[in-house]
Parts: sequence; C-alpha cells; structure tokens
Amino acid sequence: MTNLQQHGSGLLTRIITQISERLLMGSPEGAAWPSLYAATSPHVRSGQFIGPAGRDQTSGTPEPAKLPKGANDPDQGRRLWAASEQLTGITFNLGAGAPA
Repeated sequence: MTNLQQHGSGLLTRIITQISERLLMGSPEGAAWPSLYAATSPHVRSGQFIGPAGRDQTSGTPEPAKLPKGANDPDQGRRLWAASEQLTGITFNLGAGAPA
C-alpha cells in the first residue's frame, strides 16, 4: 500500500481501503521486490513476467507469472510506447534492429 490508494473520498471508501490494506496488500517494499528480482536475478529470462507468488499476486516471493491477457500484443505495445513518449515528451530511438 502506498499513498496512491489513500485519495478516495467518502467514509465507506476510506474504511474499505483501510481493511483492504491490512488484509490484501503488502508493503511498498514488498511491492518493489518482483521488479528488483526481475532486473537483477540471473535466473530470469528475457520476456518473462515476474510477480509475487502469493494469493492473487498481491504479495509473496517473486516468481515467473502468467502474462495478463493482451500483454504480449505487439500492436498494443506500440500504442502504449507511442503514448508514453507523447505524454513524457521523451523519445527513444531504438534503431532498426530493436524488437517491436
């Protein structure tokens, strides 16, 4: 849980967020663990999706996980990349040999 979840309005939303935080979500440090593992582990292969091994992938030891539906769709990837460049104002020239 980070403060991203703390901006709900209304009493019911705040109560549900607090209950969910305690029962379902891990710490911000724990949430960073799969990303760090994916970036540094010699056991991770390029293209693998790494996520927490716990229930509903909300906590637990990092491990290879099933890709979410559409995550390996090249057209969606190109649209996401283009939108990211447009919104950030940063363009990357990946060269002709870069994967799509």
